[in-house]
Amino acid sequence: MGGFLYEGKTKIVEVVDDDSVILTFKDDITAGDGAKHDVMQKKGQMCSEITSRLMHYLNTKGIYTMFMNYIPPNKIRARKLKMIPLEVIVRFKKAGSFVRRYGGQEGEDLSSPLVEFTYKSDVMHDPLMCVEHLEVLGILDKNTALKVIESAKESAKLLKEFFEIHNFELWDIKFEYGIDSEGNICLGDEISPDTMRLRKAGEIFDKDIYRRNLGNPMEKYEVVLRVCQSILL
Repeated sequence: MGGFLYEGKTKIVEVVDDDSVILTFKDDITAGDGAKHDVMQKKGQMCSEITSRLMHYLNTKGIYTMFMNYIPPNKIRARKLKMIPLEVIVRFKKAGSFVRRYGGQEGEDLSSPLVEFTYKSDVMHDPLMCVEHLEVLGILDKNTALKVIESAKESAKLLKEFFEIHNFELWDIKFEYGIDSEGNICLGDEISPDTMRLRKAGEIFDKDIYRRNLGNPMEKYEVVLRVCQSILL
């Protein structure tokens, strides 16, 4: 049965059939748990195409993602998932909230990739969670949480290697996961400069430009899109 399912800050989700949905990427950009909000022309178009190409790339590497096909200019047909209310962050370097919590310098290497879980809640400001939290609160059992960690680390490693070919550094990336109709864990939501820290020769190519009021982030998003267009759909 088709029809409207959900509208979030940056996407609209509509049901196509029992197995798939259409994600429409909006031109909205937000920061600070939605406290900062603007509309930027072509953002939805760029983020949907970047997401399509990067998820297709991961699919070809054996990662199970929501991506089915790209519908220009700003839609994706995706597997229907029951989303898990978590953000799964993989960090290669110290940055952002990690530095605010634990100290260190922006861009300082971590000794090994670090996976963090945060609970998706703007009201609670996305609190950190450990695996035991997930079990006690009935979000994920330990075995499923470990599968998510494994998928997130492998996905982040593959994307880091892809961007390194183009002389970019992937500092960290946020993933979201869902459960498909057969109970499988699946990478969903979005992969774009909205959900990662991407740097090149000291320049920022991600949403930190918007967070820090450093100019128009769409100019840098367009550069990232051109890089991702090397992935053929």
